[in-house]
Amino acid sequence: MKHIKEQHDVWMTTKRIETLVDGVFAIALTLLVLNINLPQITGKVTDPLLWQYLVNLSQELFIYGFSFLLLASFWRAHHQQFFYIKRSDSNLIWLNVIWLMFVALVPFSTNFVSNYGSHVLAMLFFNINMLLIGLFFIFNWSYAKRKNYFIDGMTSEHYKVVRKIDYILPIAAMLAIAITFVSPLWSPVCYFSIFIFKSLFKGGKL
Repeated sequence: MKHIKEQHDVWMTTKRIETLVDGVFAIALTLLVLNINLPQITGKVTDPLLWQYLVNLSQELFIYGFSFLLLASFWRAHHQQFFYIKRSDSNLIWLNVIWLMFVALVPFSTNFVSNYGSHVLAMLFFNINMLLIGLFFIFNWSYAKRKNYFIDGMTSEHYKVVRKIDYILPIAAMLAIAITFVSPLWSPVCYFSIFIFKSLFKGGKL
């Protein structure tokens, strides 16, 4: 009976979680570009007119590129976590499903910012979205540690490095939330620290 209970508690490998994560990220990354509006030009179309349209789109294009890189870094961080996590249970699955719910929200929060980025509420929504994604990174890693779902070769040094990296996003998001009330348009600058600190924690390897 005890053996059956143990099998029930750890009844799914991480492969299905990783497959679901890859699928959601593929869709979310694709949806980001669909938020960029095509030109609605009446009358004769000229190159100067198209150039002016692209200039007017500069903010949307920047936010698209910025959000794309952020999502890519989240996918890579999750991949890094699951290099070490090799067992799963229903709680870990639900942690990842809820985390993916906030990941899937990024195209909307990005579109919200691209249209109303100068407003506090729009940027606050985006930053809270980032904060929740970051917090679930921590929950995921802590739960796997508590349940000892790591690979046999997991060392305390590897655990500490990943834990430090997991704290970067929530801290950056909290700083961004604070800056939002002073200058909404400047708050996303905080997220560039993610790439800097990741490099420092990993000896220059992103």
